[in-house]
Amino acid sequence: QIGNAPDKTLKNQVASMGVYQSLMGQNGYGYMDTVGGIQRIAAPMGVVFGLIPMTNPTSTFVFKTLVAIKSRNALILSPHNRTQKVCAQMGNLIRGIIVAHGAPEKIVQWVEGRVNRKLTQTFMSHRKIGMILATGGAQMVKAAYSSGKPAIGVGPGNAPTFITASADLDHAAKCVILSKTFDNGLICGAEHNLIVEASVKAAFLTALEANGAAILTPAEIQRLMTQGIDPKLNAFIPIAIGQPAALIASVLGIERPYPIKLLIVQTDAIDSGSPLSREKLLPLLSLFTAADAEDGLNKAVELLQIDGGGHTAIIHSKDEVLIHRYGMMMPASRILVNSPGAHGVVGVATDLTPSLTLGCGTFGGTSTTDNVSFRNLSNVKRLAYFTDARIGEYVKGWNEKEPS
Repeated sequence: QIGNAPDKTLKNQVASMGVYQSLMGQNGYGYMDTVGGIQRIAAPMGVVFGLIPMTNPTSTFVFKTLVAIKSRNALILSPHNRTQKVCAQMGNLIRGIIVAHGAPEKIVQWVEGRVNRKLTQTFMSHRKIGMILATGGAQMVKAAYSSGKPAIGVGPGNAPTFITASADLDHAAKCVILSKTFDNGLICGAEHNLIVEASVKAAFLTALEANGAAILTPAEIQRLMTQGIDPKLNAFIPIAIGQPAALIASVLGIERPYPIKLLIVQTDAIDSGSPLSREKLLPLLSLFTAADAEDGLNKAVELLQIDGGGHTAIIHSKDEVLIHRYGMMMPASRILVNSPGAHGVVGVATDLTPSLTLGCGTFGGTSTTDNVSFRNLSNVKRLAYFTDARIGEYVKGWNEKEPS
């Protein structure tokens, strides 16, 4: 088991009721609006093929079903092998509701039995697939974009979180811990790296500890790097992914006089070869020190260039000028301000569109920066009326340019 049941329940609620409420009252098919002499008309893309990740299986299943049906598309889902049983349960539940409301039973289908890369690629390249929604590992996203079909992919997250000198440190600490402990650190849009201005670092570390974080000592960091990193993968060992901080701490012999909610590793080096500088799907954060605001901005960009480009960046600050600079500089699709990452990216703590498929734009090698919703699964046709007044002006201009 990875993650925890209460937080997965909340994810299911966001993916169902939260997304549903964002769709209510909007037209997913046919006439949309008229602007000037142009009417916009939404038409379905056909059959959408969606990948279901191991980290968010049921919530992604529900989310992709809602946005596909809203835009009048059929849907075929391919769950990660470790999620086959729970996805089948969710699929049968959804199918019963679909039938009860008079829709075709098989408008939503899913691949049953073990899935391999060849089978997935066969689906993705099938002539009747209109669009691919790729939520999963980097290799699957790459395969989607290489399939020859239109695709929306989601890259990894590695959100740098800049704690500036003007930040409300207690609020920032609470946001970080609320977010990075959510579902035991599995959310790609949560914080992955803290960048803290030197002038407030000591006070911020105190605030983190007061809210349940363990700031690891050099000896504890050494044990973590020795026992917690798989040298062949150069990544955190798979059995640590999505596990509670208290359990990881217990295995490593890390103790505090309070329940440990989050592990903090202080490090100076931003290194593309180190797991500490990349996405970390467990309740653990790297902490880098910034000499000043300029250094913090540069470190945030550097981290996103290693991993997580285009996904998310976060800043805690009261300085609007600095917040604006951060937004301008970050190669990220979502720049959250004074918000917990996991809750902000999906629209729970912000006004972003509720979504479980978060585009990374060309920053991250994907096709959109949107929080993907039903609009991304529509072909928008434009009914454009003849406007004789303007064509007359054009013809007059052409005649005037003709040689005598």
